[in-house]
Amino acid sequence: MDIEGFKSMMGDGKRAPLALDAFYSAGYTVLKEHRDDAILVDGFFMSDCGVLFVRSENEAASIRLKSICLIIQQIHQRTFKKAVDLTTSISWGEFSYDKRIEFPGIEKNPIYGNAYVAAFADSEDHPKLYSNQCRLKRVGLPPDVIDWCICKQGAVAELMRETPRHFYYEWMRE
Repeated sequence: MDIEGFKSMMGDGKRAPLALDAFYSAGYTVLKEHRDDAILVDGFFMSDCGVLFVRSENEAASIRLKSICLIIQQIHQRTFKKAVDLTTSISWGEFSYDKRIEFPGIEKNPIYGNAYVAAFADSEDHPKLYSNQCRLKRVGLPPDVIDWCICKQGAVAELMRETPRHFYYEWMRE
Protein backbone atom coordinates (compact mmCIF):
# COMPACT_ATOMS: atom_id res chain seq x y z
CA MET A 1 0.00 0.00 0.00
CA ASP A 2 1.17 3.50 -0.85
CA ILE A 3 0.27 7.07 0.05
CA GLU A 4 -1.37 8.55 -3.04
CA GLY A 5 0.38 11.72 -4.25
CA PHE A 6 3.23 11.50 -1.75
CA LYS A 7 5.85 12.92 -4.13
CA SER A 8 3.83 16.09 -4.61
CA MET A 9 3.31 16.32 -0.84
CA MET A 10 7.07 16.43 -0.30
CA GLY A 11 7.26 19.64 -2.33
CA ASP A 12 5.71 21.92 0.27
CA GLY A 13 7.54 20.43 3.25
CA LYS A 14 4.42 20.31 5.43
CA ARG A 15 1.99 17.72 4.10
CA ALA A 16 4.42 14.79 3.74
CA PRO A 17 5.32 14.47 7.46
CA LEU A 18 1.64 14.73 8.42
CA ALA A 19 0.68 12.08 5.85
CA LEU A 20 3.44 9.75 7.06
CA ASP A 21 2.35 10.21 10.65
CA ALA A 22 -1.28 9.40 9.77
CA PHE A 23 -0.25 6.38 7.69
CA TYR A 24 2.21 4.90 10.19
CA SER A 25 -0.09 5.57 13.16
CA ALA A 26 -3.06 3.94 11.44
CA GLY A 27 -1.01 1.03 10.13
CA TYR A 28 0.75 0.07 13.32
CA THR A 29 -2.31 0.71 15.49
CA VAL A 30 -4.53 -1.52 13.34
CA LEU A 31 -1.91 -4.29 13.27
CA LYS A 32 -1.52 -4.06 17.04
CA GLU A 33 -5.30 -4.17 17.59
CA HIS A 34 -5.44 -7.44 15.65
CA ARG A 35 -2.44 -9.16 17.28
CA ASP A 36 -4.71 -11.70 19.00
CA ASP A 37 -6.78 -12.58 15.92
CA ALA A 38 -6.85 -16.21 14.80
CA ILE A 39 -5.17 -15.23 11.50
CA LEU A 40 -2.15 -13.03 12.13
CA VAL A 41 -1.55 -10.26 9.63
CA ASP A 42 1.92 -8.81 9.92
CA GLY A 43 3.63 -5.94 8.19
CA PHE A 44 6.02 -3.05 8.18
CA PHE A 45 6.07 0.49 6.84
CA MET A 46 8.87 2.36 5.12
CA SER A 47 8.85 5.71 3.42
CA ASP A 48 5.37 6.12 1.90
CA CYS A 49 4.53 2.41 1.58
CA GLY A 50 3.46 -0.52 3.69
CA VAL A 51 3.92 -4.24 3.12
CA LEU A 52 1.41 -6.56 4.78
CA PHE A 53 1.41 -10.34 4.74
CA VAL A 54 -0.31 -13.35 6.30
CA ARG A 55 1.67 -16.23 7.80
CA SER A 56 -1.10 -18.75 8.57
CA GLU A 57 -0.46 -21.23 5.74
CA ASN A 58 -2.61 -23.90 7.46
CA GLU A 59 -5.79 -21.82 7.09
CA ALA A 60 -7.96 -21.72 3.97
CA ALA A 61 -6.76 -19.21 1.40
CA SER A 62 -10.09 -17.34 1.38
CA ILE A 63 -9.93 -16.90 5.17
CA ARG A 64 -6.39 -15.52 4.95
CA LEU A 65 -7.44 -13.11 2.20
CA LYS A 66 -10.43 -11.93 4.23
CA SER A 67 -8.16 -11.29 7.23
CA ILE A 68 -5.68 -9.15 5.32
CA CYS A 69 -8.48 -7.31 3.50
CA LEU A 70 -10.13 -6.33 6.78
CA ILE A 71 -6.82 -4.91 8.03
CA ILE A 72 -6.25 -3.01 4.78
CA GLN A 73 -9.80 -1.67 4.89
CA GLN A 74 -9.32 -0.32 8.41
CA ILE A 75 -5.99 1.32 7.52
CA HIS A 76 -7.56 2.93 4.43
CA GLN A 77 -10.51 4.24 6.45
CA ARG A 78 -8.38 5.64 9.27
CA THR A 79 -5.97 7.45 6.97
CA PHE A 80 -8.88 8.77 4.91
CA LYS A 81 -10.25 10.43 8.07
CA LYS A 82 -6.90 12.28 8.26
CA ALA A 83 -7.18 13.38 4.59
CA VAL A 84 -4.59 10.84 3.44
CA ASP A 85 -5.52 8.65 0.48
CA LEU A 86 -3.94 5.24 -0.10
CA THR A 87 -3.73 2.81 -2.99
CA THR A 88 -3.18 -0.90 -2.43
CA SER A 89 -2.32 -3.83 -4.65
CA ILE A 90 -2.63 -7.40 -3.34
CA SER A 91 -0.87 -10.33 -4.93
CA TRP A 92 -0.94 -14.02 -4.02
CA GLY A 93 2.20 -16.12 -3.73
CA GLU A 94 5.52 -16.72 -2.02
CA PHE A 95 6.81 -13.95 0.21
CA SER A 96 9.76 -13.77 2.55
CA TYR A 97 10.87 -11.05 4.91
CA ASP A 98 13.98 -11.61 7.01
CA LYS A 99 14.55 -9.15 9.80
CA ARG A 100 18.30 -8.79 10.20
CA ILE A 101 20.39 -6.21 11.93
CA GLU A 102 23.84 -5.86 10.43
CA PHE A 103 25.19 -3.57 13.16
CA PRO A 104 23.72 -0.89 15.45
CA GLY A 105 22.07 1.89 13.49
CA ILE A 106 22.04 0.05 10.15
CA GLU A 107 19.38 -2.51 9.29
CA LYS A 108 19.20 -4.69 6.23
CA ASN A 109 15.87 -6.44 5.91
CA PRO A 110 15.65 -8.39 2.67
CA ILE A 111 12.24 -8.68 1.09
CA TYR A 112 11.78 -11.14 -1.71
CA GLY A 113 9.30 -13.46 -3.35
CA ASN A 114 6.99 -13.36 -6.30
CA ALA A 115 4.05 -11.92 -4.32
CA TYR A 116 5.99 -8.78 -3.34
CA VAL A 117 7.36 -8.23 -6.83
CA ALA A 118 3.96 -8.88 -8.45
CA ALA A 119 2.16 -6.47 -6.10
CA PHE A 120 4.77 -3.77 -6.67
CA ALA A 121 4.64 -4.20 -10.45
CA ASP A 122 0.83 -4.22 -10.36
CA SER A 123 0.74 -0.91 -8.48
CA GLU A 124 2.72 0.62 -11.37
CA ASP A 125 0.64 -1.14 -14.05
CA HIS A 126 -2.39 -0.07 -16.03
CA PRO A 127 -5.10 0.65 -15.36
CA LYS A 128 -3.83 3.08 -12.78
CA LEU A 129 -5.08 2.68 -9.24
CA TYR A 130 -7.20 5.61 -8.11
CA SER A 131 -7.21 7.13 -4.64
CA ASN A 132 -8.45 4.78 -1.93
CA GLN A 133 -8.64 1.87 -4.32
CA CYS A 134 -7.46 -1.62 -3.48
CA ARG A 135 -7.15 -4.40 -6.01
CA LEU A 136 -6.34 -8.08 -5.95
CA LYS A 137 -4.50 -9.62 -8.90
CA ARG A 138 -6.35 -12.64 -10.28
CA VAL A 139 -3.17 -14.34 -11.53
CA GLY A 140 -2.12 -17.16 -9.20
CA LEU A 141 -5.17 -17.02 -6.93
CA PRO A 142 -6.22 -20.35 -5.40
CA PRO A 143 -9.61 -21.62 -6.66
CA ASP A 144 -11.35 -21.07 -3.31
CA VAL A 145 -10.30 -17.41 -3.33
CA ILE A 146 -11.66 -16.90 -6.84
CA ASP A 147 -14.94 -18.58 -5.84
CA TRP A 148 -15.14 -16.48 -2.67
CA CYS A 149 -14.60 -13.28 -4.66
CA ILE A 150 -17.00 -14.15 -7.48
CA CYS A 151 -19.76 -15.19 -5.07
CA LYS A 152 -19.17 -11.99 -3.05
CA GLN A 153 -19.34 -13.87 0.23
CA GLY A 154 -19.18 -11.79 3.39
CA ALA A 155 -18.73 -8.14 4.22
CA VAL A 156 -15.35 -7.82 2.47
CA ALA A 157 -16.32 -9.39 -0.84
CA GLU A 158 -19.71 -7.69 -1.15
CA LEU A 159 -17.93 -4.35 -1.64
CA MET A 160 -16.04 -5.62 -4.65
CA ARG A 161 -16.22 -5.56 -8.41
CA GLU A 162 -14.31 -7.72 -10.86
CA THR A 163 -12.49 -7.31 -14.15
CA PRO A 164 -10.68 -9.96 -16.19
CA ARG A 165 -7.34 -9.16 -14.43
CA HIS A 166 -8.38 -7.96 -10.96
CA PHE A 167 -10.89 -7.84 -8.17
CA TYR A 168 -11.37 -4.25 -6.92
CA TYR A 169 -12.39 -3.44 -3.36
CA GLU A 170 -14.51 -0.32 -3.13
CA TRP A 171 -14.43 0.34 0.60
CA MET A 172 -14.65 4.09 0.46
CA ARG A 173 -18.03 3.94 -1.25
CA GLU A 174 -19.75 2.83 1.99
